[in-house]
Amino acid sequence: MTRTFRRAAVAALAATALAGTALIGPASAAPRHTAAQPVPAFDFADCPALPAGADPAQWRCEVLMSSGTIRIGGLREQGTGAMRLTFAEGRVDGRYAQVFGALRAEPTPVPGGLLGVAAHHPSLRADLRVEYAGFADFLSDGDRMGVQHLKLRVLNGLLPDTCAIGDDSDPLVFRPVRTSGPDRVSADPPVLRFTIEDAAFAVPAAHGCGPLDRLVDKRFGLPSPVGANSMELTALVGLKSYTGS
Repeated sequence: MTRTFRRAAVAALAATALAGTALIGPASAAPRHTAAQPVPAFDFADCPALPAGADPAQWRCEVLMSSGTIRIGGLREQGTGAMRLTFAEGRVDGRYAQVFGALRAEPTPVPGGLLGVAAHHPSLRADLRVEYAGFADFLSDGDRMGVQHLKLRVLNGLLPDTCAIGDDSDPLVFRPVRTSGPDRVSADPPVLRFTIEDAAFAVPAAHGCGPLDRLVDKRFGLPSPVGANSMELTALVGLKSYTGS
């Protein structure tokens, strides 16, 4: 919700392993301790099946819970809604491997609705929902946390369910950079917090909106070039072993 993260040995799921999660970066980026605070409940229902021949002891599932702000084209900055990204990583034949699970996100209302007016009829309300667009690589390089292909579903009663900004063949290419953390929220269960952002992605035109493609493009100022868009997220990542330990 990506060439995003480098790992220490997957078997080290406890505190020392926290320094090496794919979402966090290399082991040299040791997590800082923070004051005790409530640990959210993580939902691991979307953990994917492992590849054929994978040793479960060398794999773990990661759930990334995040929220923040997004700005695209002519749309002023607004909330993203809560997002939950799930994937697995480990080794197959001695090599790093990963499997995408799911990206689930809450829709968030667009100020001004479909026409961009302060007061509008309920039928012109519009929501945006961040969705997966077919590719994610979670191997990091320092603070550069990989690549995620995303699209933005545009939800409105006048638009078909297929209406989206970007699609799997022409996505938003999100290359998040870590801006703070990792901070250790909990050692048992292992939970880390960090912030990421990207202000260097382009946003393509709308697709699948039928005769209203142009209206959606005009409303959101699309397509929108690099430099006119940004997304900033605060994330919590929880880890779970495939061996049940």
